[in-house]
Amino acid sequence: MINSILAVMLGGAFGALGRFGLNMLFKQSGLALFWATLSANVLGCLIIGWVYQWFSQHAHISENLQLFVMVGILGALTTWSTFSMETVLMMEHGEILKALAYTLITVVACFTAFWVGMKIS
Repeated sequence: MINSILAVMLGGAFGALGRFGLNMLFKQSGLALFWATLSANVLGCLIIGWVYQWFSQHAHISENLQLFVMVGILGALTTWSTFSMETVLMMEHGEILKALAYTLITVVACFTAFWVGMKIS
């Protein structure tokens, strides 16, 4: 268990540094920071799609390496990647309505939570 925790923590540090680096890159180039966020989310989704498929085809990959990459690095870079993976997997399993509901609930709940957080601060 401790190895799993350490794998996620170390991966999270790399993912957070990647996100910070993207922010600095876009800030220095004079572009709005939402482009950095969009880039992190799209890049994270691209990578998690590739990594998920690759890990699925290579059963010998350790669970700690999977946690390091998927939960740690990509989780810190963006949680949108995990959300996208879960939604696509639901759709691949024929759970279309569940995937649509999950998408709608996630977007509405997150925007609402952000707004409520602003109002109560």
